[in-house]
Amino acid sequence: MAKFGRGVNREIVAAVNSGELREPLTVHSVRYLVSKRGWAPSPELVLVALENAANDDHSLSYTKYFRAVGRGRYELRDQYRGPAWR
Repeated sequence: MAKFGRGVNREIVAAVNSGELREPLTVHSVRYLVSKRGWAPSPELVLVALENAANDDHSLSYTKYFRAVGRGRYELRDQYRGPAWR
């Protein structure tokens, strides 16, 4: 089981799909979400959550929920949009 809900990145996907977070996503967005949920992930996790889930070369088993749209800015990939991802 994930430490933070369904996993930090999966929770970010749900927050965007429910309207809780707006795109483009940033480290600030992640900090806001984990603070609101009362979680205490390591600072490193907060810094790399979006980047790792957007980098096609990062771990083949790591789900790529996001795509980079500018320096430090990310948006959901189309296949992770919609009510099934809330």
